[in-house]
Parts: sequence; C-alpha cells; structure tokens
Amino acid sequence: MKIRTLLILANFLSTLLILMFLLISFVQMSIPNESILILTIITFAAGSISALAHFFLTGPLMKAVNQVKAESKKMSEGQFAVRVSEKGPAEIKELGSHFNEMAKKLDHMFQEVKRSEAYKTELIANVSHDLRTPIASILSYVEALQDGVVKSEQERNEYLETIKKESNRLSKLIQELFELSQLDSKQIPFRPETVHADQLVLDVLQQFELIFKEKQVQPEVRMENGIPSIPIVRDQIMRVLSNLIQNAVAHSPVNSVILLRVKQVDQSVLFSVKDQGQGITLSDQKRIFERFYRAEKSRNKALGGSGLGLAIAKEFIALHHGEIGVRSEEGKGSEFWFSLPLKQKGE
Repeated sequence: MKIRTLLILANFLSTLLILMFLLISFVQMSIPNESILILTIITFAAGSISALAHFFLTGPLMKAVNQVKAESKKMSEGQFAVRVSEKGPAEIKELGSHFNEMAKKLDHMFQEVKRSEAYKTELIANVSHDLRTPIASILSYVEALQDGVVKSEQERNEYLETIKKESNRLSKLIQELFELSQLDSKQIPFRPETVHADQLVLDVLQQFELIFKEKQVQPEVRMENGIPSIPIVRDQIMRVLSNLIQNAVAHSPVNSVILLRVKQVDQSVLFSVKDQGQGITLSDQKRIFERFYRAEKSRNKALGGSGLGLAIAKEFIALHHGEIGVRSEEGKGSEFWFSLPLKQKGE
C-alpha cells in the first residue's frame, strides 16, 4: 500500500472515530435529533475537508519520496552522479541532503575504483614491458656465454658487465615497485629527525662525484647562510634529491652546469635543481610526476629509468607535508624543486 493511501486511510479512520464519539456524546447529552443531524453533517464535512487537505499537503512528500525512489534506481544501475531536490519540510530537506551527500561519496568512490582499475591495467602493461626488457637482455647474453659465442676474455667481461647492469636495473625496478606498494598501503613509517640542509646536500653530491666526471658536468651549489635544521626522514629526502640530480645529469649536455640552490622561504626550506638541457614541454610538465610517465616516449634506457622515480619523490614529499614541482621552458633547461616545512605537524 502506498504512503499517501495509508495517510488518507488514517485520516478517515480518525474522522470516523471522532464522529462515533460525538454521536455517543450527543445521545448522552439528550440533544434534539435535528441538532445531532446538523452536528453530524458538520463533523463529516470537516473530516472530508481534512482528507482533501491531507491529499494535497502530502503531495510534496510523495514527490520527494518518488524522486528518491527514481534516483535510487539509477544508483542501483551504476549511475552515481544523481541528486534530489532539497526543498519541502525540514525532514524532507534533511533526507534530500543526506541522500545527495551519500550519492556524492558513492560517486567519488566509484570514480576512485575506475581510476584504480585503469591504473592497475597500465601498471601491468608497464611492469611487463620494463621487466621483459632487462630479462630478455640478460637471457640473450647468458645464452651467448653458454654457447661459446664469446671467445676473448675482454668480450666475456663486457658481457658480464652488461648482465650486471641489467640485473641492477631489474633490482631497482622491483625495489621501486615495492616502495610504491608500501606508500599506497601506508606501511612506510614516518619518523623524522633533525637534519642540517648543508650536510644533506653534501652527502648526496658525494654519491655523484664519478658521474659528474663521466658526464663532464659541473655542479654548482648556492646555499643561503643560517638555514635552520629541518625535521625529515633522511633516507627519503636523500632519495628525492638524488633522483632530481640524476635526472638533471641524464639530460644535461657535456660541459654544462647543474645548479643546486637551497634557501629559506617563510617557514619552509626550498631545494631546487636546475639543468641546461632541452627542457620539458608544458603538456609533459603536467604529467611528469605520474607513475610510469616518461617525457622521453621511446623509453630509452640512457635517458630514463622506470618512470617511477618522480612519482616516488612526490609521495615522499607528501609524507613530509611539503610540495614538489617543476619549472621548464623548451630549449632553456628545467628546474625541479621541492619545499619542506621547518616544523612537522604535531610538533
């Protein structure tokens, strides 16, 4: 039975009960029959008017209920971008508000699921490609060594060196995937310690001494005096800074300069790494921190890794409640930067 029918039926029964009690009262009070008839007609008319009032006044209620019913059916069919009117009595407004909030949250969750599925599909495709390439290379060199194709000791050492490099590349990719998995599941602990920015920069640059010589690039450091120590997870921020320097080296021409700057900006410390390479297009800048995205579309091993380094860097900076970004102009180099707050939340 419909709600409106129930409400009208309840009104009719209440009117009938009132009429019965009035008749009993009239008889007990010895009121003349003519008066009883008039009072009965008046009571019946009032009940009829009340029923009509119920019918029309329940219109907005039924409209709201029917709208919720229709939109709920759409939601059951997978359409979550639905909304209902928030007009009418207070309870109906509240119902509409709660329904719209629920629909909004479900729509957001559904979009997240779709993005997650798309990410998983892309992840499988990219991981398959990036795993297959070094594995195929390792297998081919191992088979060449087993088949006796390599005759000289020098050539044999070159093959072994290539196998070592591909194995390291494979190991790095697996490690990065593991780190991303930990970041996604919030399993990486965040225990910051106080670190001096100058010591951090020095430790990172020492890792690149041989690489700078091999690539014939010159690092230049500009650091403000009096920069206070910052609360960070040392290994994570070293990874971020190392990744930016490594990318700068990979895209820098011979005999160029890589500029590393550190300065205090308000209540944060800003790090930036600027190269003199070819720069990054605007469209690539918008996506360069996405997982597996590479501005170098050919996936050239000489110019890029797995496409996960910047994505991991972004996650690490987010853990520190900082910001990361890039400024670049084609033909004029690129400048990657990140900022870290001088105080972490809760301190």
